[in-house]
Amino acid sequence: MKNDLVSFFAQLGLVWKYVVNGAIGGLVWSIYKKSKFWEAFRLVFVGSLVSGYATPFIVEETSVKDAGFISFVVGMIGMVLVEVIYKWAYKKIKLLFN
Repeated sequence: MKNDLVSFFAQLGLVWKYVVNGAIGGLVWSIYKKSKFWEAFRLVFVGSLVSGYATPFIVEETSVKDAGFISFVVGMIGMVLVEVIYKWAYKKIKLLFN
């Protein structure tokens, strides 16, 4: 089962360790925000994806020891950044149709 999941992440171009750290970062952020279930699920999902895709590019020049912490922070920051972009786009689209 684990190998199937790891190979699935690899096919998507994700590093499973960074996905897990991003999910933990998303979970921490959703607990901090006291999010409801579906919002928390969205935050964990987005944090996982951002961390899984962005961390390998960021940690290319650092040690493996630092990569875990960096992927956690990237998951949290990426999630916040996606949320800000989402709210900005929502306001712009709402203005177009009103």
